Amino acid sequence: MSDPDRIEQIGTTALLWDAVERWRVLVRLRRDQFERLRTERPDPDAYWARRAANFFEAVRRRQDPGPFVREVVATCRDAESHGPRWATGAEPPPATVLDVGGGFGAVAIPVAERGHRVTVIEPHAAMLELLDRWATEARVREQLRVIAAGWPEAGASVEPHDVVVCSHVLYPIEDVVPFVRALVAATRHACLITLRMAGIEQTPDELFRELHGEDRVPQPGFGDLCAVLAAAGIPFGVTTYETDAAWSYADLDEAEALLSEGLLVSDRPDARARVRDWAAGALQPSQGRLALPDRRVLAGVATIRPAPSAAHRARPSYPAGEAWEG
Repeated sequence: MSDPDRIEQIGTTALLWDAVERWRVLVRLRRDQFERLRTERPDPDAYWARRAANFFEAVRRRQDPGPFVREVVATCRDAESHGPRWATGAEPPPATVLDVGGGFGAVAIPVAERGHRVTVIEPHAAMLELLDRWATEARVREQLRVIAAGWPEAGASVEPHDVVVCSHVLYPIEDVVPFVRALVAATRHACLITLRMAGIEQTPDELFRELHGEDRVPQPGFGDLCAVLAAAGIPFGVTTYETDAAWSYADLDEAEALLSEGLLVSDRPDARARVRDWAAGALQPSQGRLALPDRRVLAGVATIRPAPSAAHRARPSYPAGEAWEG
């Protein structure tokens, strides 16, 4: 199939029947649109540092780690109950968790706080710095192993874990099937992949259209993932949950800067003024920050169980003093 150059082609009959190719086209169209419209090229390290700090503060202010973390913890307990030592009456060892694209620890830290061992795969230095800080403050650093690498490249050097987690990572992944198969290959008991139901954006599509004169290409969502898994012949179960969007801002200046960058207008003073006006009218005070009111997001979890033989593969170890790897 030739590369489409118009957003309308996402809905063509051929792509609706070919879920895997439709996913590829969505990711490619969005990436190409951003590359075409972006006139300023931010430093990647600085870009991730700004976003890491922003999301970190928003997530840390939550009193509840959220329904997805609760589902991960429940799956860990289920994995422990299926361990070979359970039948002997001995206390099973804590479940091991592989968090792929774990960022600063939104899943890893609360899971580790509940006694489980977590390996975090994360390539971005800014995220890892915040993960180290949070793990130290939460006193769970010794329960973490961190591998600074991407996925699926890191899969070749990672032992199978009881539970594998991939939280809101797949949106920009073009070759999604090999990525997911590598997740399943690293799973002993269950692999949990979560995405938003639809590509919810921080700013409305109308504002993007006003600033650029064209529609914003949507991200793939959970429904697209389900179609891909079915097309790839990967059996899975589905649960859904509602959560609040993590987007919030320290003040109007931060909101203008981050939203303008996301809207690809950082170097356009007139557009930045429009973004600031929108933010001033739309954002409201919330727990000492600015956020959209009642911004609830519906998300889904695809749970994939590996072949029964995978449960007997060796568990990873967490040697003292060697938990953090470069």
